[in-house]
Amino acid sequence: MIEKDILFGSLGELRPLLRRRKLSPVRLTEAYLERIRELDPKLRAFVTLMPERALREAAQAEKEFAAGLDRGPLHGIPYAAKDLFAAEGAPTTWGARPFSGQRFDRDAAVIRKLHDAGAILIGKSAMTELAGGPPAASATGACRTPWDTTRWSGGSSAGSGAAVAAGLVPFALGTETWGSIMTPASFCGVSGLRPTFGRISRAGVMALSWTMDKVGILARTAQDCASVFAALHGTDDEDDATVAAGFKPSWTHAAETLRALRVGFVREDYTRWGEPGVAAAFAEALEVFRGLGAHLEEVTIPDHPYEAVAGTIIAAEEAAVFEPLVARGDVKGIIDPARRGELLGGQTITAVDYLRCQRIRRLMMNDFGNLFERYDLLLGSSTLQCAPPVDADLSIVFAGGNTIEAAENLLGLPGISIPCGFNSGNLPIGLKLLGRPMEEARILEVAHLYQSMTPWHTRRPRL
Repeated sequence: MIEKDILFGSLGELRPLLRRRKLSPVRLTEAYLERIRELDPKLRAFVTLMPERALREAAQAEKEFAAGLDRGPLHGIPYAAKDLFAAEGAPTTWGARPFSGQRFDRDAAVIRKLHDAGAILIGKSAMTELAGGPPAASATGACRTPWDTTRWSGGSSAGSGAAVAAGLVPFALGTETWGSIMTPASFCGVSGLRPTFGRISRAGVMALSWTMDKVGILARTAQDCASVFAALHGTDDEDDATVAAGFKPSWTHAAETLRALRVGFVREDYTRWGEPGVAAAFAEALEVFRGLGAHLEEVTIPDHPYEAVAGTIIAAEEAAVFEPLVARGDVKGIIDPARRGELLGGQTITAVDYLRCQRIRRLMMNDFGNLFERYDLLLGSSTLQCAPPVDADLSIVFAGGNTIEAAENLLGLPGISIPCGFNSGNLPIGLKLLGRPMEEARILEVAHLYQSMTPWHTRRPRL
């Protein structure tokens, strides 16, 4: 029987065991499947398990290791994919009842890349319907954080965050349009990388907003996120938004790099919008960075209507994406009344308003370009509150604050959320690091350095 410690292992810990054949990919996959079957009824992190495919891929990895073939750091590693990634023959429901019977005859581009890297797709993780909405707005019900199963794991990559945090998989794929990787990473106490817009192909992935959707990764550590990102980034003819850029993090020189950086931090109004534990954890994280020699300076982000612009762009693009759903009358199958109204109301946004928002977006890009001439890295709180109860009113939970979240998504900036503490109720708290476009290596290096000096990412929930 595989020990629980192994199931919570990082990629860096699992890889040598697999490569030296001290750990069987088949037995590892079976152990994760057993753990999912035992614990997922409490969490609802998975929509579909894929044991036949998983065990077939695991057996292939085992044969390859026996033959001396090593495909790299993901070879023989099971993972989950948010249920908006197409997986050949498997249900891909997009978290929504109207699409419960939907299947595709081809894997998404990232699934194919992970297959080539030797990773093992174990199942499809839960999400809120059409990548938006409150906890209950999911075809499989509210997904719970393993730190307290009365509380939400965050949207919309809810299942991916919960699955990694609970030791059901070492890593999972997610997507973010506006907070959908950062939020579950924060609520579940895992590392969540949202790359620069266009760094990873979205071919075979449900579209919500063509100009804001990003594919990302939830994993145990920043280094694990880097290993998966290394296998996924690059151009793809099937996604004309993809771009080519180098990626070569230097873990050994991270401390030296940080001392040379100009680091800004965004101090939110925690008294009004957040909770004391989050404010205290953020202040403590800043002290860790100061202790590492970082030059910190409080910043105020350029004054623009980020949330209004982001909301208009998403609503307009979402309305175009799901116009057939509305035309068929199937919008009535959407659980969340507000989302039904959004899908219908988005049809009324004028081209003038949409284009005006895109022009304002260009001004925002220019101003942030100026900001990043003064700072190499920005720090902030991933969320201003910890995981809320699954029946909480999200209009209150997310009523305000987190002033940079809409901006970073509108501008397609790379970011990572990592654990930086726990509140008095033992719920995890997230710290986010933001960088210039294409500078994933830098934010991952600094995040890894922070994790090497703190214990938060090593904590495990008691299920």
